[in-house]
Amino acid sequence: MLLWSVRASVLCVGLLAASGAGAASVPNQDVSLELAVKYASNRICRTLEQGRCTEVDTVKLRSYNGQLVGPTIEARPGDTLRILLDNQLPPEPPRGMSDPNVPHGFNVTNLHTHGLHVSPEGNADNVMLAIEPGQKFEYEIKIPSDHPAGTFWYHAHKHGAVAIQVASGMAGALIIRGGVDEIPAIRAAREKIFVFQQIPYAMVNDPYVPGTQANMVEDFDASFAEGRWSASGRRTTINGVVEPVIKMRPGEVQRWRLIHAGVRESLRIKLVREKEPQSVIEHYQIAHDGLTSGRLDQVTETEMHPGYREDVLVRAGSRPEVYLLIDEASAAEDSITGQAEPRKVLARIEVEGSYSSMPLPEVSALAQHVPFKPILNEEITGTQEARFSVDVQSRPIKFFINGKAFNPDAPPRKLRLEAVEEWIVSAAQAGGHIFHVHVNPFQAITADGKVLWRDTLFVKANETVRLRSRYRRYIGRFVTHCHILDHEDMGMMEILEIVHPGSSMHGSHH
Repeated sequence: MLLWSVRASVLCVGLLAASGAGAASVPNQDVSLELAVKYASNRICRTLEQGRCTEVDTVKLRSYNGQLVGPTIEARPGDTLRILLDNQLPPEPPRGMSDPNVPHGFNVTNLHTHGLHVSPEGNADNVMLAIEPGQKFEYEIKIPSDHPAGTFWYHAHKHGAVAIQVASGMAGALIIRGGVDEIPAIRAAREKIFVFQQIPYAMVNDPYVPGTQANMVEDFDASFAEGRWSASGRRTTINGVVEPVIKMRPGEVQRWRLIHAGVRESLRIKLVREKEPQSVIEHYQIAHDGLTSGRLDQVTETEMHPGYREDVLVRAGSRPEVYLLIDEASAAEDSITGQAEPRKVLARIEVEGSYSSMPLPEVSALAQHVPFKPILNEEITGTQEARFSVDVQSRPIKFFINGKAFNPDAPPRKLRLEAVEEWIVSAAQAGGHIFHVHVNPFQAITADGKVLWRDTLFVKANETVRLRSRYRRYIGRFVTHCHILDHEDMGMMEILEIVHPGSSMHGSHH
C-alpha cells in the first residue's frame, strides 16, 4: 500500500497548493516519495469487444512500486523533490562485454526528470549514475523558484537498459503546479493526465524462474525489432488501461495533459464522433513539452512522438453522445517506424448529463505565462550540429550522432554557460529520429511561423531543422540523444558539458 499513501501525500501537496491564493502564498517544501524498482505481475487487456475486455494477459514487468505506470509526482516552483530510488530487482548473471552500445544491464537503473530545468550533477537529474540491484539512492532535485509550471515526466535512463525499462512501464507523470493553472477558466476545467505507453511484452522463458514462461519485456529484439509492435497486436495503454472510458458533461471544458511515455509508436491524436467517425471534434493546444505557448491553437489533430507532452483543452458538444479518442492512420514518412499505420482507438469519451456552458481562457491571460522570450538573430553566439545516422550494413546495426557512436570515455562536447546557440539537427535517409536534449529546452519555429519551446522533436528522414537554445544557470554533464530509446541504447547519444565561462573549453568540438 506504500504507493497509495505516497501518491496521496504527493497529490495532497498539489491540491493544497492549487487551492491557495497564488504561488506566493505557498511555502517551498519537500516533496518526498519512494520508488521501489521491482518485478510485478499486472494484467493488460488483450481483446476488447464493445468496450468490454474479453481476454486478459498477465504480464511480469519491471515496475515502479508494482504498477504498470509510476505514481504521479506533483510539486511547485521552489520545491525540492526527494525521491528514494530502491532497486529491488534481482542481480543479473555477469556478461562479458566491451561494447557499451550493446543493450545490457537491464536490472541496473537510475532516474531522469524529463524536461525539468534542474542541475544534472550529483544527486540531482544525473543520468550518469548506475544504481545496482540491492542498492538505494536518494535523489534531491531542487526545482528553481522561477521554473515554468507544466507537464513533465520521469523515467529510467541507464544507458543500455533505457528502452527495456521504459517499455516495461518505468515512467510516470511529473506535474509542476502554478502559472496557467491559476487562470480561472483553466482552474475551473477538470484535469485528466494521460500517460500513453506501448508495452511490447512477449511470451519468453523467465530468466528468474527456470522452466517457466511469462509475458515479459526481456528480449531486446523480440520487443524492439522493426515491425514487431504492429505485428504483436498489442494496444497502446493510457495510465495502464486499454481503451479507458472518460466522462464529460455537455458543454464541459476539460484540460488533458498528454504524455507520450512509449518507445516506438507515433500518435496522431484526434477526437471523432463514434457514430460519424469522419466528424472531428476540434481541441485547443495550450502547451508543448510542458511549456505554455501563450496561444489557444484550435486544431483537429495533435501529433505526438515518444517523449512529447501536449496540454490541450477539450470542449464537449451540446448534446449527450460518445466520442472516440483515436490515433489516426499515418503515412510511412510521418511515422517513426517508417511504416504506414492504421487508425486505432485509444479511449472512449462518454458525454452525458445536463448541459453546462464553460468558457475557454482568454489568449491575453495565457500570453502572460509564456516562460521564455524568443531568441533573436543578434543573440546567437555560436552553432552546434547533431546529425543522426544509421549504418544498416554493420551487424549489429550501428547508430551515430555526427558519425560517432556513444562513448562514455570520450571527452564531452563542451558548451559555455550563458551562450545562445543554434543547433542544426538532421536525420539521414535511413529514417527519422527524435532529438532530445536534457536541462535546457530549445526554440523551434513551425512551418507557419509560430514559436514553439520544446525539449523533444521528431526530425524526419532527410530533414534538417534549426533550433535555438540558451544555456542557463546549470553547469555539468548531461546528454543529448534520440528518444527512440532502443536507438539511444545502441549508441545514438552524446555527452554534453556546460562549463562556466572562466573554464577551459578544451575538448569542445563544433
